Amino acid sequence: MHALDLKLFGVRRLRRAFVWFLPLWLWAPCHAQEVHQIPLVDRLTTTTAVTSGRQGDYEVLTVISDVSGASFKVTLSGEAADDGGEMREIQISRVILREDWRTSRTIRTYFHESDPPQFPGTTPEMSAITVNEIRTLGRTTITYLEVEPEFGATVISRKLTGSLARVANGPDVTTLLLNGRLQPLRVLHVAGRLSENGNGDDFDFVILDDPENPLILKRRGPGISSVVTRIEYPQPTSSATSLERSLAEEKHALVYGIYFKFARSDIRPESDTVIKEIATILKSNPGWKLAIAGHTDNVGGDQTNLELSRKRAQSVKSVLVERYGIGAERLTAGGFGTSQPQTKNDTPEGRARNRRVELTRQ
Repeated sequence: MHALDLKLFGVRRLRRAFVWFLPLWLWAPCHAQEVHQIPLVDRLTTTTAVTSGRQGDYEVLTVISDVSGASFKVTLSGEAADDGGEMREIQISRVILREDWRTSRTIRTYFHESDPPQFPGTTPEMSAITVNEIRTLGRTTITYLEVEPEFGATVISRKLTGSLARVANGPDVTTLLLNGRLQPLRVLHVAGRLSENGNGDDFDFVILDDPENPLILKRRGPGISSVVTRIEYPQPTSSATSLERSLAEEKHALVYGIYFKFARSDIRPESDTVIKEIATILKSNPGWKLAIAGHTDNVGGDQTNLELSRKRAQSVKSVLVERYGIGAERLTAGGFGTSQPQTKNDTPEGRARNRRVELTRQ
């Protein structure tokens, strides 16, 4: 049996759980800049990373879909080691009621593959009511469910309740990779002690300051450390950050929406949207040729990473040629391994920025 936690239960539970998670944040004084919002739309994709020592970061993808009705679907996918140490692909979907998204005070983030698709009365994130209370009162009350696997099922092991108060010196804005570019996001930083029958633990959350989409961007608690590394969602072609516009005006684009399996060159299916977009751009601009370059973080040996980056770039080229009919002569593929980092590799966020594909119009 396998499970997926929508944020992070920590590496110690990696063999049986997955997460929507990350560690230390980048806080930035962005008050003078435009502060972006994250719309709750189809194909909104959140990337989190499980850090496992020298092995590197296991990425978990969360994709939103079916947002038009009284509920929407959250699909989490990623890889984790099973009890024998073998990597196994896991995918779990959950249906979230919009009423719970607005009013629930009970957070449940852990789910088994065999669990039902709905847990009414709970939310995997904060809710509109809690965000609005933090905004106006400086505090809110929540219940956090600790859930454990037991004999093929899941049981609630602890039901922790308490108040979270806004941290006075906490950040109001944080910087995050949004559609491939570092962008400022307005956030709420809260902390407090949650307990059951007098026994409890300290929790710390950084929440997107948006009642319509109250994502938990950072979380700390007992055995928990999570941070969102990047977010992608569909944009109009006219957007200043659109892929086609970047290639047209700058002849270059960083692409973070192409996802690979852990330490491999296999492209994950969540990449289809971006690769199809690249193919559409090439068909609309028949005179363009692209150089595809792969880049990695610094986990592992230099030669291994160099070879991995080359294979990943070649995988992208192969999909464009074989699936979408793009002429092979219009594409070149190469890799640079760890030699051209965007930033330091000392945090999951930094490593996530360095794992990328770059396109250059020739």
